[in-house]
Order: sequence, then C-alpha cells, then structure tokens
Amino acid sequence: MQGMNEYKEVVDFKGNKIEFPSNQVQLFLFVSLYCNHCVEFLPQINVLRSKVPNIQLVLFCNGDEEEHQDLSDYFHWDFPIVFIEPENATLTYDIETFPYMILIKQHQKVFATSLTEWEKYEELLIAECAV
Repeated sequence: MQGMNEYKEVVDFKGNKIEFPSNQVQLFLFVSLYCNHCVEFLPQINVLRSKVPNIQLVLFCNGDEEEHQDLSDYFHWDFPIVFIEPENATLTYDIETFPYMILIKQHQKVFATSLTEWEKYEELLIAECAV
C-alpha cells in the first residue's frame, strides 16, 4: 500500500465521505462477517478504542447496510463502517488475512498485521498513538 493520499474518496455505508487529516493517526480494521476470528474480535474493538481514544478508527466490513447499522447500534460505535468485500480489501489494501489492521500516520502506513492475536499489538498501538 502506498501513501494514503490515494484513498481520500473513502465513503462509509451511509454515503458519508471520510476525511483523513494528516495530523491524526488512523487505524483501519478489516473484518469479514464470514470469519469466526473476525466475529470474535468485534467486541474487542471497544476495548481497543478505550485504550487509544484519539485515533481515527475506520472499520472495513463486508456486511450489508442493515448489518452495519446493527453492529454500530449494538456496540455503540461512533466511527465509520465502510463496505468492502474481502477480495477488494486484498486488491486495494493488500490485506493478507482477516481480521487485519493497518496503522497510518501522516498518510503513511506504519505497520500492518493480522489481528488473530490482537493483544500482542496493544502496547505498540498505544505507543504509536501517544507520539
């Protein structure tokens, strides 16, 4: 994945354009509702969010509009959810497996990794967001 400048036209499932300010750290999370690890990870997003509250989080998910709204309502999420099929996530963002995350600072990818054991990356995320 190159710099994030080429992804300025990301739109959430409600049709809202998502801006990516260069002075804010972004965390892109990729999940598939057909993936057991992904579904198990969903409740952990709030835990992660509480530890790095200043991060701009965007969830990329293959659910339909109703599923996205249900997830947002159930988990009380206040961040955008973007529809993406797993194949397109692989082609566009070079996603290797699901769940997956990409941390972005100043429009550049800092790191990207599978989240099957996301706890391993908590300290790294907190440190990157504190800088």
